[in-house]
Amino acid sequence: HTLRPSRFLWSATAAFMAVAAGSVFQCAAAYAGLFSACVAALTVTAALASAAWGGERRRPVAFEIGQDGLTTWDRTGHAQYQRISACAQWSDRLLALTLVPAEGRSVSFLVAADALANAGAFRELAVRARRCAQEHL
Repeated sequence: HTLRPSRFLWSATAAFMAVAAGSVFQCAAAYAGLFSACVAALTVTAALASAAWGGERRRPVAFEIGQDGLTTWDRTGHAQYQRISACAQWSDRLLALTLVPAEGRSVSFLVAADALANAGAFRELAVRARRCAQEHL
């Protein structure tokens, strides 16, 4: 299954960045003035945008559902099989998985329903992930 950029996750990221920049602006404006507050808010926005872009570049672009895990492909075409060790699902919108590779530390993998071409793949992944996560308890 091919993953495309999710409008839902990008909207949530943009909202978080706006709230964080607004909070920094309010705090800095009270102590350092408007100019310093603008600089601080822009710095925070740039840092968060850079982190979000880096996270998007590291995200897999495709996956295949296996018996007890996922095979994921990155942008360079490198495939990696990872077991599903934990799963959390928010309605029919978002699935958060914890994947454990053969070597190394576990990684989080967010799959939004709008990132997949069909809803059947999202449901299949959710069911398989819940079963795999229950086996690891």
